[in-house]
Amino acid sequence: MVPGSFVHSQRPPLAAGNLRGILAMIVATAVFTCGDASMKLVSGSLPTGESVFVRGACSTVLVIVTAFATGSIYSLPRALVPAMGWRCFGDVSGALSFQGALARMPFADIMGILQMTPLSLTAASALVLGECVGWRRCSAVAAGLAGALLVIKPGSTTFNAWAMLAILAVLSGTLRDVATRRLDPALSPLPILMLSQLAVAAAGLGCAAFEQWALPNTRQLLLLGCASGFSLVGHVCVIYSLRSGEISAVAPFRYAGMMWAILLGFCIWHELPDALSFAGIVILATAGLYTFYREQQLRRLGAER
Repeated sequence: MVPGSFVHSQRPPLAAGNLRGILAMIVATAVFTCGDASMKLVSGSLPTGESVFVRGACSTVLVIVTAFATGSIYSLPRALVPAMGWRCFGDVSGALSFQGALARMPFADIMGILQMTPLSLTAASALVLGECVGWRRCSAVAAGLAGALLVIKPGSTTFNAWAMLAILAVLSGTLRDVATRRLDPALSPLPILMLSQLAVAAAGLGCAAFEQWALPNTRQLLLLGCASGFSLVGHVCVIYSLRSGEISAVAPFRYAGMMWAILLGFCIWHELPDALSFAGIVILATAGLYTFYREQQLRRLGAER
């Protein structure tokens, strides 16, 4: 057992840890958004499957090298369970549908629709995992759905197959996260990421039978490599954030991603969400933040009993 005085001398004060965690989470959202922007920049010149394949292959190589370097590759057999198959399926479906929508929708709009994910996961935790979800969180989910409807605008010209693909990406991400909950918590994330990225790369390669592929040029390869690197750095930042500060302090700052999405959308493509979309994004973020706040409140009440 490490003496308490040693722990206090080595670990930063709680406030400093929270500040570091918050900054790391904001950086993570910025890095992830830059990765998505990189994918959108190549989406107009490369087919969806080819983009997904190259990014998946680059990510697979990065993860395999890291897994060997850390020794976590030897825990790979423990990841070969049915839940991993469902996780891979969700990752593949999410990657293809997201990239397909990303190529054809305004950047901020699709990122706004993705803010449905925490609310979708809350609903799935009740329906699939059997978790108790009270009326307050159910109301937050309903409010979030209303916000999503403002973004996708059913009945208007903006509501099309590509908006439906974005919603499919949300549902696929929910399936992936629910399946992840079924995996051994002690399992290193690297084998999980490796299998998922292998499945994504294989699915992207399979799209070659239906698409007209072209040899990527240097710029396209650089952007796809950057997207893979951004993804890996983003995951590292999230891990650092959650280990540095309290989850209740750092997790709400995931919604900073919308700020970066709107900023990049304006700077690169000169796009801004319209008034209804912006209102929907605010409602989605508010509903998601309340859902997270309510979960933390219930945990504290449970701990006091």
